[in-house]
Amino acid sequence: MNRAPLRRLLTGVVAAALGVSLLTSCAEQPDLDDAVAAQLQTRVAAAKERAAQQDFPAALAELGQLSQEVATAAGQGRITQQRRSRIEAAIGTIRSDLEASLAPAPSATAPATAPQLTEDQQEQAEEAQKEAEEEREKAQKEAEKQREDAQKEAEKQRDNR
Repeated sequence: MNRAPLRRLLTGVVAAALGVSLLTSCAEQPDLDDAVAAQLQTRVAAAKERAAQQDFPAALAELGQLSQEVATAAGQGRITQQRRSRIEAAIGTIRSDLEASLAPAPSATAPATAPQLTEDQQEQAEEAQKEAEEEREKAQKEAEKQREDAQKEAEKQRDNR
């Protein structure tokens, strides 16, 4: 199994999560309410975790919720239209990547029996699989940490009110 698309997707999700985090974490900027920022960060962390688990339908559902939360916040005047547009553009990019991951891979006319791998090829395949598993676990841990941090921040914000 080719893991390059998965790594590219996870890298994209991580980059997007970082982008949304950066967009939402600057408390000095008046174009986003602090409570909304914490809420969006929590949703991004959940989407990232679902993608890391290769549960792309659930990750897409999280993005849908994120988009709804952004729209609601904008409707309430808690986020500016300019900020909303930037976040929605990032969501659209991630959504496209996830949907591409769901699409079935084009099937080439494969021979009835797969060729035997040499011992070296088998070792390389096992190493690649191990590396992909380590990357997935690392991404899951990071997503969990981000979600916990966002929840703590949201609780802190609620307590300060």
